[in-house]
Amino acid sequence: MNNNSPATKISLHNAQRLATIFSGLIRNASLYPPGNPSLTRPLNDLHSLIVEQLQGNSTSIRMGISDEILFVEEHLFVTASPSIEELASLFASRQIDAVIILKGVEPEELFQLAMLFADKSLSTGSIITRIEELGILHIMVISEEDAEENLLHEAGNAYNVALVSIRSAFIDIEEHRIPSSERLLAATRQFSDIAAHDPLIVASLSMIKDYDNYTFNHCVNVGVIAMALASHLKLDRLSIEAAGMSGFLHDIGKTMVSKTIINKPGKLSEIEFDAIKKHPEDGVKIIEKMSGIPAKVSDAVLGHHLRYNRKGYPAWAQDLAVGGLSEIIAVADCFDACTTLRVYQKPMPPAVAINRMKELAGEYLHPDIVESFSSMMGKYPPGTLVRLDTNEIALVWMTNIGKPDSPKVRIVFDSEGRKVENPVTEKLEERKGGAPSIVGIVDPISKGIEVGDYFKQA
Repeated sequence: MNNNSPATKISLHNAQRLATIFSGLIRNASLYPPGNPSLTRPLNDLHSLIVEQLQGNSTSIRMGISDEILFVEEHLFVTASPSIEELASLFASRQIDAVIILKGVEPEELFQLAMLFADKSLSTGSIITRIEELGILHIMVISEEDAEENLLHEAGNAYNVALVSIRSAFIDIEEHRIPSSERLLAATRQFSDIAAHDPLIVASLSMIKDYDNYTFNHCVNVGVIAMALASHLKLDRLSIEAAGMSGFLHDIGKTMVSKTIINKPGKLSEIEFDAIKKHPEDGVKIIEKMSGIPAKVSDAVLGHHLRYNRKGYPAWAQDLAVGGLSEIIAVADCFDACTTLRVYQKPMPPAVAINRMKELAGEYLHPDIVESFSSMMGKYPPGTLVRLDTNEIALVWMTNIGKPDSPKVRIVFDSEGRKVENPVTEKLEERKGGAPSIVGIVDPISKGIEVGDYFKQA
């Protein structure tokens, strides 16, 4: 096993330095002309620090406001220096949710950003527009108003990278090459950043279904669900990344199984099922040859079919301590399988799938993890089709933790039963004239709705 660990996250000391230098650069940008040492010195220091932090596999640094407190990556500055408080006030006054600095950022881009922030006549929307107009490619500014849409877009990009990477890994194995892990590691780290900020945005991507590429799509979905759940469980960042990588690779051993068996539409024979049951240990053999994959990923892949009662497979591993990640992967695997159309089953609505998982808890699945997953997904999980008391039919887009009966939705059929061609997202609780109530769950098949298409389009 290659145990090269992922790149180290920013230390508290360097996070403080970054925020302090950036704050000073913005302040000086309003006082001195370009080229003045009071600008060039902090600019060079800031760029050097960012380059140092984004060496190796790290792809971005995120800083912003959480509950009016400044953060840089995982570090919150509750008690802050005057410079950091000044930066926090600037972000809060402009309603800036986050600034994301990407690998490859140039000093000129950082300077332009400081100049834009120093210009008090510019609104946040104008700053975001100017960033695009100036061709600043390695910095994103996300306002509170569009934070969710930006994160969903960012997650969608990471999803596509993961999908391509999984497909490439499977092809590499079939052609007797050691799979590359670089792009998959990068996608995992990007997902972990988003999951730490909003696990449900990541989990909602599991509603994307591609039946023509089921195996690849399923692996990515299990990875994103696992990361969302690991974040909800308050695991550390490296464990979130390991959960994602374990999900992405949990079925990679199936490349060693005959495609005739994998694609068989009917019931498997005992011999065929025995071949399938080898995929966890075959997956470990493949992962051991890949670079940069933590040992706990192998343990999770080996154990994801052992079951909570340890009566699963592989039989020889039933008494091994494979770690908690395998239990997370088992829950993620079960949810995606239940909500996906297969030859032998109709897809279950997400809420129905979670109820089925609760029935399996204590035997197949870890009861505490199932309960945590249910809590994260809410009363009406993303991807649930519901009927409102207005007779409209809506697709639940995002759970409302504070008001579970009033989630964020997209109306897909109006009150007259007409399909809405371009549905928009709305919070039920904010509808003028009073919030409509959900009166029941609707089977998407009965309405000719492919839920995953809506998430894919978004």
